[in-house]
Amino acid sequence: IIVGSVDGRVRIYDLRMGKLHEDFVGESITNVCFSNDFQSVIISSSDNTIRLIDKTSGQLLNDYSGHTHSKLRLQAASWFDDSAVISVCEKSNIFIWDLIGGNIKQTFKLPGLAQTLSLHPSRYQLITGDTSGKINLWITKGEKDPEEEEGAKSMSCWALPPR
Repeated sequence: IIVGSVDGRVRIYDLRMGKLHEDFVGESITNVCFSNDFQSVIISSSDNTIRLIDKTSGQLLNDYSGHTHSKLRLQAASWFDDSAVISVCEKSNIFIWDLIGGNIKQTFKLPGLAQTLSLHPSRYQLITGDTSGKINLWITKGEKDPEEEEGAKSMSCWALPPR
């Protein structure tokens, strides 16, 4: 079990071994998840930075910036092949960074502030839900689909009924 906290700590609980591993990041953590190979941890924090740390040693492997993230709980994750880190932004953008180099590979604008982000398990596609009431499917430049043009697209938007 992995947990991020507003006290700036990431805690990894090993229930079978009865152990707790804790790393101090410093800033309030708003989202935390494992990379797909489970060797590293992706940490979103309120200082406009996403960090990639080694799960075992806690060593900082890379950090990613350029997006706005200071007030809200925003999700971040990595592609199925761990080639990139993806995050939503408080200014209604999606950012994709190269996992190793840390440079921004792509950004695209959302119709509203994204509230959720989900990545396809085997393709370079993602779904976002945003405050405009739409669910958007995004196909990125990494996707090799002969029927589609290269580039990020918002497709199949559905308006959700008000609650």
